[in-house]
Amino acid sequence: MKLSSYLPKPAKAESELQPIRVLLVDDDEDEYIITRRIISEIVGRKHLLDWACSYEQGLAMIEEANHDIYLIDYRLDEHTGLDLLQEAIAQGCMQPIILLTGQEDREVDIQAMKSGAWDYLVKDRIDAPILERAIRYTLEHRKVLDVLLESQKQREKFVATLTHDLKTPIKAEFRIFELLLDERFGPITEEQSAVIQEMLRSNRFMYQMVDNLLTAFKFESGHMMLRMELIDVNELIASTVNLDLIGLAQEKNQELTLQLDPNIPNIPVDALEIKRVIYNLVQNAINYTPKGGKIEISTALNHDSIRISVADTGPGIEQTIQKTLFEPYASMAKRYRHIGTGLGLYISKKIIEAHQGKLSVESELGKGSTFQFLLPNQQGEQTRSLNLS
Repeated sequence: MKLSSYLPKPAKAESELQPIRVLLVDDDEDEYIITRRIISEIVGRKHLLDWACSYEQGLAMIEEANHDIYLIDYRLDEHTGLDLLQEAIAQGCMQPIILLTGQEDREVDIQAMKSGAWDYLVKDRIDAPILERAIRYTLEHRKVLDVLLESQKQREKFVATLTHDLKTPIKAEFRIFELLLDERFGPITEEQSAVIQEMLRSNRFMYQMVDNLLTAFKFESGHMMLRMELIDVNELIASTVNLDLIGLAQEKNQELTLQLDPNIPNIPVDALEIKRVIYNLVQNAINYTPKGGKIEISTALNHDSIRISVADTGPGIEQTIQKTLFEPYASMAKRYRHIGTGLGLYISKKIIEAHQGKLSVESELGKGSTFQFLLPNQQGEQTRSLNLS
């Protein structure tokens, strides 16, 4: 093969590139004629201009997605260009939009940027070089953003695939350790039992981290689905604590108590996801509470909601840390030397919000912390699935 086969091909001249398709949304025909003249004077790559003379026509043409870029006038009869900009984006417009105004107004400029405009131009100052530059820069920025978004999607796909594939062997190891402890393969000594139990704890912790990464990906990608059914919340809490968490508290000689309101009715929730929240909050309380400390899990019935609280006698959380505690990858791990992904509270918050509830924390240094979440008191017989995409 010739060496020339490996060399990059020269970039096409601007005149050989596909024309840039531009849509102008402006209710003044004179402005369309002026813009058409300016575009005809652009040197280099060809620009093709279409015109929408009203808000409604502009929105319809934007929905067709046949243009590379949109120029929207700020004044559109009883509407504004900001109205059209916001509605177009809400309906899924991905192409860049430049807002045009008759005079410079910093407040409009700021509103345009906040609403999703890619640029802001004053009509009286527009000529062919300025308009060409604005369009070129905007489209180049769009290309860079597309590359970044694609890269992010590939990273998320990699994490999702990796974590999904890791769950199976970790779960298999978990089962093997349980069988060994049950002496299914023969008797074991106390020393061997202690080693296997430690390996089982590490395995359980690894599985939880992998599961948190996968769950976070599902929420961020909109692929999380809640399977709602009527559940006894008190029973769910008690079984989660007694089966999965009481042993961890006993290892630290902690007092773990339940104060469950017997008047709480069954409510529709995703049992697996609410169990995940309970597990995360109680495990955090166990991790950050010193040996001999106390942890209390309680429920209470409010008028229109059910409150679930996890209170501990740990060191408390600084106000500055509380502000970012529910963000992804935020963690107190560095301060208290606990290992984790920093996703537990972030995922818990997402789960509770998906249930139309609220998760919060109250904490004071030296006086412990209380995490609590509210779930709507919605009773009914229906079982349904809720897709969060």
